[in-house]
Amino acid sequence: MKKIPIGYSDFKRIRSAPDFLYVDKTGLIEEFLEDPAQILLITRPRRFGKTLNLSTLRYFFDHENAEENRKLFEALKISQNAQAMQEQGTRPVIYLTFKDCKELNWEHLQKKISYLLAETVIPYTRAGNFLLEPADQEILKNLRAGTQDITMMAESLKFLSRIVSSHYGQNPLILIDEYDVPLQSAWTSGYWDEAISFFRNFFSAGFKDNPYLWRGVITGCLRVARESMFTGMNNLAVSSVSSKKYSTHFGFTVPEVKQLIQDYNLVSIEEKIESWYNGYCFGETTIYNPWSILNLLHNQGTFRNYWMNTSGNDLVKEILGRSGVDTKKDLEDLMAGRSITVALQEQVVFQEIENSPANIWNFLYFTGYLKSSAIHQTDEAILVDLKIPNVEIKRVFFESIQYWFQSDKTSSILKNLKQSLQEGVVTEVTKTLRKLCETSLSYFDASGKDPEKFYHGLVLGLIVSFSDIWNIRSNRESGLGRCDLLMTPKNPAHFGIVMEFKTMDSYEDSDLLACAQNAMDQIESRQYEQELRSQGATKILKMGIGFSGKVIEILSNRSDG
Repeated sequence: MKKIPIGYSDFKRIRSAPDFLYVDKTGLIEEFLEDPAQILLITRPRRFGKTLNLSTLRYFFDHENAEENRKLFEALKISQNAQAMQEQGTRPVIYLTFKDCKELNWEHLQKKISYLLAETVIPYTRAGNFLLEPADQEILKNLRAGTQDITMMAESLKFLSRIVSSHYGQNPLILIDEYDVPLQSAWTSGYWDEAISFFRNFFSAGFKDNPYLWRGVITGCLRVARESMFTGMNNLAVSSVSSKKYSTHFGFTVPEVKQLIQDYNLVSIEEKIESWYNGYCFGETTIYNPWSILNLLHNQGTFRNYWMNTSGNDLVKEILGRSGVDTKKDLEDLMAGRSITVALQEQVVFQEIENSPANIWNFLYFTGYLKSSAIHQTDEAILVDLKIPNVEIKRVFFESIQYWFQSDKTSSILKNLKQSLQEGVVTEVTKTLRKLCETSLSYFDASGKDPEKFYHGLVLGLIVSFSDIWNIRSNRESGLGRCDLLMTPKNPAHFGIVMEFKTMDSYEDSDLLACAQNAMDQIESRQYEQELRSQGATKILKMGIGFSGKVIEILSNRSDG
């Protein structure tokens, strides 16, 4: 069996090692050559092969060492396409990656970009046969030394294209990898305006107003909003996770994974591999997470959260934690295995991600934390049905919710609540719920005056912390005041739980006790107890809970069978 090249993203290095596994993705070259778009933006989640694929394009087209590079493609799919192979080694290539541009301030980012540009121009400053005007020689010298001013840095792609085109008699292919990494850092670290101003000029000069360009490919996780980034770039075509084009080239397809698990003797755990790492849908193609599959092969079938441990999950926890009630309602559905439906937004406006649930869910969709189960169009919008794709990603959401309840005090309260509910100890449940309300309400509602936020936070905490004992269902469609929480025990020895939450209404309720009684009356009138019994519960604990700010009143009724 071939070795698994964990952490390798250079096509030449992988193909030059005969004992390294390579899953053939050279069909990307064929589709690229057939595509009429001059500039292509491909967005995919992290660790889905963007860098390796861009490296593949680089070694295929680059005229430097063309004959040597041609050997890298022997016996691969592209080698069977004679017309495509005529294009091999025919272009100068300018390659730039922003994957390490994660600086905390604008000054440091400028220096990092300057260093990257310096590395890019080294081959041209060493080429003694470059016939350059004195002014161009000075610009190259400054770029090489990292002393060029910000204006010239923004013009550097166009400048390099011009001198390369002039020297080789061919306009270059420009490849930009992980273009959005510095923008995400700028957004989180507070220098967005400076960064977006620079990159708008940088990409405009390099791709929009560049007569010396042959074609360009840009990769990243997200498509940053056109008005912020790609202003006026009418020559830009976008392939995102919702697109049919290029859908098979990033990530592993079902046939590819079936072949891999057969080659590495893992057929006996095929179903578990599917539940853990499958579930993505790019266009209409079912895709496995390639990073997780490679690590699974490398570790001989050991299941771990390989992808979620690479990076980026802290941002998800923060975004979800700061989100509003509607987002937490949707999260309840996702955690229960249901889908949510939102308007599809192909472009991301970083400053508005937290403004609405739709923005948050689209952000998580395009970054790989959700998958589309269906895309459909109405007269008003394109809608996408989203779900958590697999076991590995569900654990990211579990961790996010646990992060909200991670304080020692809150964790201890939840532990006590779990034990009290298992045993049906009514007085202890009541006391513990009051403590939890006082401790955690402020996290979900800074004013402490909106119990609905606490309610949905509580439900999510229960789903994560208690789902080993109960199947938990929240009727989120009804809203607080008519919202039941049913907890069906997996073991009949434990109590089945009904909780009904109501906000005190001064027009209907004389006091909190009356509010709690209203909740109990609803439990009885809707016969929630029968629903639990039909699912195997023999012992029932019913609780009517009235809210007013951080103050709650609880009525209960216990039945031991």
